[in-house]
Amino acid sequence: MTDYAPDAVPALPAEAIRAALGQADLDMAAALLEAHDRAVRQALTADALLDPRQAQRWACLLQEQQAFLEELARLRDHVGEQLRQLQRHQRGARAYLGSGA
Repeated sequence: MTDYAPDAVPALPAEAIRAALGQADLDMAAALLEAHDRAVRQALTADALLDPRQAQRWACLLQEQQAFLEELARLRDHVGEQLRQLQRHQRGARAYLGSGA
């Protein structure tokens, strides 16, 4: 008998992760991502095969994960740019205060 992966494809908790990130709860966001990773790894054990009927659902999950990673990368880049801008402003303020103006 062939050992197929379970029918249920783990759902990506993207909205819950976004909510945790929006509240600056990085521990919760990390825990949600780790739980999802564990669920995917458990569903895709080394011995399990994908039933051809499941392939599309797994492909959709992969696309959803990739889109979410791209979203997170854009947010990371945006936050990095904001931090660099804040540092520039801080240097300018220090220079102004140091000049005795």
